[in-house]
Amino acid sequence: MRERHNKRSVSRNSGFPLPIALVYPNTRKVGLSNLGFQFLFNQLQGSDVFSPQRFFVAESFLKNPSEHNIPVSEEDNIPLKNFPVIAFSIPFENDYWMVPKILIDSGIKPLRIDRGRGDPLILAGGVSVSLNPEPLADFLDLVFIGEIVGDIDEPGGLWSMILEFKKSRIAAHDREGFYNSFRNINGIYVPEAYGFNYGEDGGLLEIRPDQGFPDRVTATKRLSTKETPPFAMVHDQQTQFRNSCLVEINRGCGRGCRFCSGGWIHRPVRHFKYLRFRDTVDQAITDKKTIGLIGSDLASHPELNIILSDIINRGGIFSLSSIRPEGLNDEIIELIVKSGQKTATLAPEVASKRLKKVIGKQIPNERFFELIDKLVAAGTPNIRFYFMIGLPTETEEDVQEIVEFVKNARQIFVNASRSKGRIGRIGVQVNAFIPKPWTPFQWSAALPKKQWEIRKKIIENGLCKLKNVVVRHESLRSSEVQAILSRADRRISSSLLEAARGGKLDISSFSASHLNARFFLRGYEIVKRFFHGML
Repeated sequence: MRERHNKRSVSRNSGFPLPIALVYPNTRKVGLSNLGFQFLFNQLQGSDVFSPQRFFVAESFLKNPSEHNIPVSEEDNIPLKNFPVIAFSIPFENDYWMVPKILIDSGIKPLRIDRGRGDPLILAGGVSVSLNPEPLADFLDLVFIGEIVGDIDEPGGLWSMILEFKKSRIAAHDREGFYNSFRNINGIYVPEAYGFNYGEDGGLLEIRPDQGFPDRVTATKRLSTKETPPFAMVHDQQTQFRNSCLVEINRGCGRGCRFCSGGWIHRPVRHFKYLRFRDTVDQAITDKKTIGLIGSDLASHPELNIILSDIINRGGIFSLSSIRPEGLNDEIIELIVKSGQKTATLAPEVASKRLKKVIGKQIPNERFFELIDKLVAAGTPNIRFYFMIGLPTETEEDVQEIVEFVKNARQIFVNASRSKGRIGRIGVQVNAFIPKPWTPFQWSAALPKKQWEIRKKIIENGLCKLKNVVVRHESLRSSEVQAILSRADRRISSSLLEAARGGKLDISSFSASHLNARFFLRGYEIVKRFFHGML
């Protein structure tokens, strides 16, 4: 957070607008690059009934995590504890521990059970908590599950509910009664209203909702494509997408890759018509901003060629969040080069034909080799590959095929580059498979550390002597933490609280939990039955 002194306080009386703290539990540089966080802030800011202010983690925290910083707002240096409503936007599990950390540093009781009359309402939303809110359940009053739907001021939704909270503070100060008012509102999970029974082995036996609360919380989805899609102008030069205009033109993916949560929780696939965000593109071109097109499956957007051609023909520049090989036709490749992109990113994920079938991403290696030749010939000097290791049924032979894939790709890359008079670089990013909720692989086991090291060495030893090839691995420690939090429940809250008090979160932090955290890394028998016909 920014370390400044308080200039003024936030009013907690009944007057409008309602002050609301919007907290991104990472640095300003990361938060301002997040379209969801920016979009929500802009919506709240445009409302007549809310007065939002943003909070980020101080850059100094990265250098000294044990340092105590009093969180103050980006806009007016107002302490977080002065706000009656605090909303966390959390897209990544590894930032979960920052929720109690930020509350503690603000002088706010981190555990919900310890808060009461006069304390702020704490809520959270974002992709990670929509997948699994339970690790944070003991810290939160309310959780928003799904996508922001409709206008901020629309009756019956999340934000009108928050206004209701303001009234309840003025009147009875009855939190239990307040929680009960959300029993029938889609997309709202009230952790206080759910109890759990566990077996001797630690497995979940029963979920016990309080009377009137649903057995299942229905996620909200923005199904209409007739409204303006989420967008944000990024002005700050310190962010990843500096001087950019980010626009989500597609949501959801119908490809069905079994490891990808985005392809399952955001169904059905929705594409925004160009007409709906043409004005945003016009403004971005006028302001000389790079237009960052965001989507889970840009390749299937029916107007992609038209959108990119229009941007280029009017002197604009675009970037693509990702695009599958199916969408990289000759025209798209030419437009990418004209836009000045120096690196093309391709995600084979795996290289063996058998494992491609298992994960549901059956793009032949030959298609990637063909694209490398076309991209380099068109003027793209660098290629980046994304691979995963630790996927269900994976063997060391499957990992060796990644090595052979990169060797073949490099030969094609070098041959195509020579005709250009320069040879760029191939980046190989290797990440660990993380079992994610709501995917067909949600009950698979995470790869044990020893196996990770062995398979990592296969790739390193196979590629280390190749010129123009750079291999990078995701941190195993970070991957283990993410894998635990992806499927953990509220029994892990003591570990997050201990991490917050100690100033760091790593695998050792989970010793504070009553349950061995590695319980959440294991696989389940149902997975073996599911893959029986694919082995």
